[in-house]
Amino acid sequence: MKPKILFIGPSLAMGGMERSSVNTANGLSEAVNIIFVSVLKKSHFFKLSPNVHLEEPKGINEYKLSIIKTVFWIRRLIKLHKPDRVIVFNKLYGALAALALAGQPIPFYISERSSPLYKWKLPIRIIHRIAYSINPPSGVIAQTSLAAEHQKRYFPKSKVAVIPNALREITTYPQNRKEIILAVGRLGDYLKGFDLLIESFALLKNKNWILHIVGGDGNSQLKKKAKELNVLERIFFLGKTKDIDKEYAKAGIFVIPSRSEGFPNALIEAMANGCPCISFDFIAGPRDIIENGHSGIIVQNGNIFELAKAIDYLIINHKIRHKIGNNAIKIKEKLNHKIITNRILEFIDIKYEQN
Repeated sequence: MKPKILFIGPSLAMGGMERSSVNTANGLSEAVNIIFVSVLKKSHFFKLSPNVHLEEPKGINEYKLSIIKTVFWIRRLIKLHKPDRVIVFNKLYGALAALALAGQPIPFYISERSSPLYKWKLPIRIIHRIAYSINPPSGVIAQTSLAAEHQKRYFPKSKVAVIPNALREITTYPQNRKEIILAVGRLGDYLKGFDLLIESFALLKNKNWILHIVGGDGNSQLKKKAKELNVLERIFFLGKTKDIDKEYAKAGIFVIPSRSEGFPNALIEAMANGCPCISFDFIAGPRDIIENGHSGIIVQNGNIFELAKAIDYLIINHKIRHKIGNNAIKIKEKLNHKIITNRILEFIDIKYEQN
């Protein structure tokens, strides 16, 4: 009989953590039985594998998170499903699971997704301290080496491993690279750095290439900035899309201008699609993913002048763009979902049969 894992994620809505949790749960479902617990009740954007059993809240967490009710709900699900292990995405949901599991002899593991620089509000930090003093996790999964060092200090009683996100299945389209610079992410998120990208775009020597920005959650401030810098007519806000691989296949250059990330999913997806990528040297992720000058280019964090210089460099050097894009595709091998799944199962001490 396959081991059973209660897998707690935010929801099936659009978002980086949501995408990662669904991808991971789907990958694990090939080896173990997965009960996916969606903490929040939201419209579905991502799809779970038919092998995964979904539990969603009823009467709670539709508009905001109810801490106490969620703890008791998770506790009921634990008694109902009797899992062998519990995996939780996000430190806050991990704290709720820790409280729900108090007194239960079930190991639980946190997959922390936030940047090491992210600072929770004081009430949430208090909940963390109380929950983890009562019931510390058996282990913590960090996405990058820098994040792992932070988690070791925060969870001194827990084992910590660096296991990056598995790459989702990429839809391969014929590559038709155009004079397009592409960026992807939540537009209203300051940490995504789209304002910096627009400032850098305005500095480019080349005025023929255009900028495509894919993502939701408001762009009025970005449009205002682009208009002030006289580049609005060359920037296209494409909104949300369920077929982002088509955009990657058209992009001549991909840029990730973030100030900070937990793990840059868009970057690994762009690389897997063969995009020549440029990234700020933010915390955390690029140096764990890109071999600078070989599979991508890393520039000083927040330096819009260096970013503009790197973009112009790739624009005028077609052969280097092509070479970097070809080298980037090898990320598929490193972050293959079966490899990542096996590492997770080994970390949580689950025995399984490899196909």
